[in-house]
Amino acid sequence: MSKKPKLTRNANTGRLTQARAEKISAVEGLVLSPRMRKLLAETADQPTEERRQAIRAQFLRKSA
Repeated sequence: MSKKPKLTRNANTGRLTQARAEKISAVEGLVLSPRMRKLLAETADQPTEERRQAIRAQFLRKSA
């Protein structure tokens, strides 16, 4: 019988935040454009789906 490891971290410790995502991306040489940084800051308090819609709208406008 195998024993389950005791988890000592809380759920928030492993959460991928915007700051952590930016650090990971920076290692790969990727950075947010000023426009996208502004959009993410403006939509920070909105529900996830609304943020996605705002991001999609930016790409639709850019390609049109």
